[in-house]
Amino acid sequence: MPIKSSPAPLAISEIVTEFGDDAGGSDSLSEYYRGGANVNDVATNSNIPTSGAIDVGDFYGAGNAVSVAASAGTNIDVAPLFGSPDTFTNAVSKLLTIAAPIQIVGNNVALTVPSSMAGTLDIQNAGNIIGSRGGGGNAGSGGGNPTGGAGSAGGAAISIQKAGVTINNSGTISGGGGGGGGGGMGANSSSSNTVNFGSANYSGTRGWQQNFGPHGSGGGASGFYDGVNFGPAGTSNTTSISQNSPPGSGTMNRGNPLGDGPFTGSHTKRYNVGGGSYQSTTTTPGGAGGNGGNGYGFDSSSVVNAQSGASGSSPGGANGGDGGGAGAAGSAGSNSPANNGGAGGAGGNSITSPGSVNYSVSNSGTINGTQG
Repeated sequence: MPIKSSPAPLAISEIVTEFGDDAGGSDSLSEYYRGGANVNDVATNSNIPTSGAIDVGDFYGAGNAVSVAASAGTNIDVAPLFGSPDTFTNAVSKLLTIAAPIQIVGNNVALTVPSSMAGTLDIQNAGNIIGSRGGGGNAGSGGGNPTGGAGSAGGAAISIQKAGVTINNSGTISGGGGGGGGGGMGANSSSSNTVNFGSANYSGTRGWQQNFGPHGSGGGASGFYDGVNFGPAGTSNTTSISQNSPPGSGTMNRGNPLGDGPFTGSHTKRYNVGGGSYQSTTTTPGGAGGNGGNGYGFDSSSVVNAQSGASGSSPGGANGGDGGGAGAAGSAGSNSPANNGGAGGAGGNSITSPGSVNYSVSNSGTINGTQG
C-alpha cells in the first residue's frame, strides 16, 4: 500500500517497510533515491529525488510498485500480465517494463490498458510497439465499381482506457500507416467503321419487308442485314431507309420483290436487298486503375513497410495511392478523366484513449502517429 499522506508524522521505518532494504544494515534515506535499488522510478514516486538533498517528507504518498516485464506478443492486454486480477484492479502502483528489442504488435491495437485498472501504471518502453497496417483500396474496374476504393485506417499502437497511466518511452511507439486509395478506372473509348454491302437475296438474316394496308394502301418499310436493322419508315413507295439499331448513319436500298401473291387485306411483301451500308461502333473499355498500396505496420504475420500504389492499366487507368508510413495517412488514388480515385486511409494513433481519460507521456525515443 502507498505511504500515508501529509501531514501525519512519517518515520524512516515506514519507508523501509514500504520499499524494503536491498543493502541491509542501518537505514539511511540515501538508500531510497528514486531509480535506485529500492525505489522504482514511477509517477507515484515523482516527489522523491534521484540524487542530492532528500527528506522524509518527500515520501508522502509514494509506494513500492508491482513490477512486471512484458514479452514479445500480439494484441497484448496489460491486465493479465500482473497475474492475480486483484493486483491490476487494486489501487497500487504498477510498473510495466518493455525492454529492447522486444516487439509488441497488433492486428488492430498492439497494447491495451483496460478500464478495469485501479491505482497507477507506469509503462517504461525501450522496445517497439506497432499497430496494424491499413490495407490499400481496390482499383476501379469494369466490374461495376469504376471508382477507386478507399484505403483502410492503420491501427493504434497503445489504447489507454483508464486514467492514471504514465508512459516513459525510450524506444518506438508507432501507429500503423493508412492504406492508399485505389485508382479510378479509365474512360471508355469508341470508334466507328462504315461497312458497305452489295445486293443480297432475301434470307433469314438479310432482307427487306414492305407493309401494305388494305387494297395496297399505306404501309412502311423495314430491313435487316446481319443483325443491323433499318427503319421502319416511309410508305409503300419507299425504296431507301436509314439504319436504326444499332444507331448509325448507314442506309439500305430495296431490291427486287419476291413472288408474294396479291392480297386485299393488310399484308407484308418481301424484297431482296439492293445494297447499302451500315455503321459499326466498337467500344473499348477503359483500363483498370491501380490498387492502393498497403501502409506500414503489422499484417497478421510480420511488420511490413509502406508499399507504393500500383500503376493503372492501359488505356487510361489511374494509379493507386501510396500506403502511409508509420502513423501517417495513405495517399488518395489518382483520378482518371472518367472516374475518381479512392480516399487514403487515416494513419493509426500512436496512443489513443476515450476523451475523458487522461495520461502523460515522457519521450526520449520515437513516437509516430497522433496522440489522442
